[in-house]
Amino acid sequence: MTHAIAHRHTPSTWRRRLFAGLAAALLPGLVWANWAKVGESELATLYMDRSSIQREENVVRVWEIQDLKAADGDGVRSRRYLNEYDCKYQMYRISNVTSYAGPMLTGQKLFDLETKGLWRKVGGLSPFTLSFVIHCGR
Repeated sequence: MTHAIAHRHTPSTWRRRLFAGLAAALLPGLVWANWAKVGESELATLYMDRSSIQREENVVRVWEIQDLKAADGDGVRSRRYLNEYDCKYQMYRISNVTSYAGPMLTGQKLFDLETKGLWRKVGGLSPFTLSFVIHCGR
C-alpha cells in the first residue's frame, strides 16, 4: 500500500504539471501574439506584425513574414522583412530581409540582406495586394 501512495501525485504536483503543460502550449502563441495572418496563396502564407505598423504621410511600413509551403531553390522556407507600401502611387518595396531554412523563422538562418529593393507596382491577386488594401484602404 505504501508503494502505491509513493507514486500517487499530490495536488501540488498535479498543479505544477498542469501549469508546465499549459505554459509549453501557450508560449509559442505568446511569442507570435502580434503576428496576424494577412492571406494565403498556393505558394505561401503572409503574416504582418500589427505592433510594427508605422505611417508617414503616404507610406506605411510594416514587418511581414512570408511562410512558404515548400523551400525555394535557395533552400528558403520562410523570411521576415520590412515592407513599405506607398499608398499614393500603389507601390511596395521590401528591405531588411532575413531568410530561414525552416517554417515560421525556424531552422538555420540562410540570408540576411539589409538593402532596400526596388519599388514595385501592387497588382494581381497576391498577398501583397491584400496587405496593401489593409494598410491603404484601396
